[in-house]
Amino acid sequence: MAGWLPGGPAPRREGSRLRELLGLTLAAGVGALLAVQAVTLWRLDDRAQQRERILDETRQALLAQTLQSVTLSGAVAVGLADPAIKDLARGLDVPPEVVQLHFAQLRMRLPVLSVHVMDRDGRSMAQDDSERVSPARLQAFLPYFRQAMLGRPSVFAALEAGTHARNLFYVAPVRSGESIDSPVLGVVVLKTDAAALDAVLNRNDLTTLLLDPHGVAFSSTRPDWRYAMTAPLTQQRIDAVRQSGLFGGHFENGVASALPFAEDSVEVRVDGARHLVDRRALNWNDPEGAWELVALDNVSVLMTWRDRWWVASVSFTLLMLAGAMVLRLRTLGRCLRAVQERHDVLREALRVSPMAAVLTDADGRIIWANSRYEQESGHALAALRGNKPSIVASGQTPQATYRDLWSTLMAGQRWEGRLVNRDSAGRLHEELVQIMPVFDRCGRRIAIVGWHQRLGSVASVAPALPAP
Repeated sequence: MAGWLPGGPAPRREGSRLRELLGLTLAAGVGALLAVQAVTLWRLDDRAQQRERILDETRQALLAQTLQSVTLSGAVAVGLADPAIKDLARGLDVPPEVVQLHFAQLRMRLPVLSVHVMDRDGRSMAQDDSERVSPARLQAFLPYFRQAMLGRPSVFAALEAGTHARNLFYVAPVRSGESIDSPVLGVVVLKTDAAALDAVLNRNDLTTLLLDPHGVAFSSTRPDWRYAMTAPLTQQRIDAVRQSGLFGGHFENGVASALPFAEDSVEVRVDGARHLVDRRALNWNDPEGAWELVALDNVSVLMTWRDRWWVASVSFTLLMLAGAMVLRLRTLGRCLRAVQERHDVLREALRVSPMAAVLTDADGRIIWANSRYEQESGHALAALRGNKPSIVASGQTPQATYRDLWSTLMAGQRWEGRLVNRDSAGRLHEELVQIMPVFDRCGRRIAIVGWHQRLGSVASVAPALPAP
């Protein structure tokens, strides 16, 4: 302690500062990486919420086009209330012109391309003049025909065998009465263009597909993915799709294209970019099973390398600044503790000093005195504090001495001389006094410290003028 007490706090080694700087840089680097990760996770979470909303809205829009559509409800109403349709389902002879007239009126009321009526045995009883129902289509109709004969309407999508036109079919039972509990006579099928499905999928910025129960993409925002299947491709799955007859001649050669994701994929890479996969079931009352709405979201664009660099740079800079402030505060704290230790040592040294010591502020008012000064002056510190040292002046010290004292102090120099002072009991004594000003780093006087050494008693004489 003796080595650093006069000159200030103990100097710190350069190695310690270098270690702190390296530690700060490492911590800021780790913090920047964590910040990049946090921003990435936040953006992924925000995007996941958007994706859920988009999928829910798209699913609802698809249901509005299909199972909850005016077309299917119209098909159900026709099967309940149209007498000509009922007669056709019964196998009665209805004039062709009457049939076509009914069909034309139905097409005016509903957004359909054609109408087809079948009897209870699955025979085609009537169809639009523009339609030529092939045996392959009738074969594809069978699962939906059987379900409608059980009283359950449904929707399914299929391709025309010759033209590969993509259509939606709405299948409803034709009943003998106007009650949904009346016996089923046959089936009515309404056909529409499947382009409405594509329009729904293209409303958002996701790569969206509509998969049939076999995992085949019937509709997709990427046309090159249409009629491809989810992995893994097996011959059994391909044969099942071919036998369904719903995709024209696409699977007649026994091969299929694979989609870049499997049935249970949650994350895939497409064209080198990371995509997250979300799904929604779509129930069309299809006897083959539920359809599925699948969305692939390119999350690579959420946090590009430029974004990562920007977040990392800003985070690193802020963390370095914050760390530098912390280190600076730690350094100041160490300095303050060192200064406090010095002050404690100096205060203790003054307190136990054999010489009387008194400390005043810049204006010369006493702020502290040691016990020796209290003993010799006879005044307690509480009585001294706030008063000027003239409280112990005897009036016997020449005025020239005081003038010399103050001019020396005002010049910033130490003054040494003899003063005649009076203790609280009125006794006079001569003291050898050393007084010096204390300045801060800016050169401002902040205190005055005085050391008093009693020399001996002095006989009382006529008082001089009072000390300033």
